[in-house]
Amino acid sequence: KQWYQRRVAITAGEIDNIFQDFGNSAIPSDAPTIPTTNFSSKADTDYKFQVESDSDTIPLEDTNLASEPPRTNAFWSFEFYQQYFNVNDEMVLERLMYACLPLPGSNYLDKLKPLPDFYGPLWVCITLIFSTAISGNLADFFQSLGEDTNWEYDFKKVTIAATVVFSYVTAIPSLLTGYLWWRKSNTAVKLIDTLSLYGYSLTVFIPISLLLCVNHEWIRWMLVLVLIGTSGVVLTLTIWNILKEEPKQMALIITAVLATLHLALILLFKMYFFTSNTKHVDPAPVTPS
Repeated sequence: KQWYQRRVAITAGEIDNIFQDFGNSAIPSDAPTIPTTNFSSKADTDYKFQVESDSDTIPLEDTNLASEPPRTNAFWSFEFYQQYFNVNDEMVLERLMYACLPLPGSNYLDKLKPLPDFYGPLWVCITLIFSTAISGNLADFFQSLGEDTNWEYDFKKVTIAATVVFSYVTAIPSLLTGYLWWRKSNTAVKLIDTLSLYGYSLTVFIPISLLLCVNHEWIRWMLVLVLIGTSGVVLTLTIWNILKEEPKQMALIITAVLATLHLALILLFKMYFFTSNTKHVDPAPVTPS
């Protein structure tokens, strides 16, 4: 601003000097008299900007997506679902990180407010489906090494993994939200919140699924304990915070049931996808010549 003021002042002074360079000899005697103008003073009023205080700045558009409240649109409209994909990489990475950190007294819903999303949970589920199917088949392959077996890729694991994962992250949140609606709970938790919570809670399953292909059962069970201590604890603490306004006995029962379902998912994850089911081929009988 200061540089522009100095530049305008210099320009006005140059204009004044140009007019002063014309002497009386250059003006014919019979020319009409033109009233003179003080260009310096005019430049002060016309060419200078009245710069106000630095606090009077034009507000920039807020780029913090987390401060935007969700828009309300019709359930069947495209815009209704588009608003839940309006997140940036920083928000998604932060939610992925905290989904793996069971901090004492933490409430994971605080990381999802006020803009829960479908983008992160969707990619978590899709990635988990393929990582589980691929790692499960690799576990079978490693188990078959050195044995008289006929190993085949099991494509059914992709279908089963997709069915289990998407059923879990949609049915259980819907039941939890339905219970809160039936109880007319004062907790401001909607279906989008629980869907996003359960989707992000499977984040740590992805790296664990890649490690479960190691052909040592004791390592696999240690990784199962890691799943319980991370994903299970984060989910249980968050559900307990959701139900804290409910009667204590009812809150304990529901929290225990949902924690048991999550434990059952982890055990199913281990027992079905990472237990060898290689097919042994009996040697062909030798016929006498």
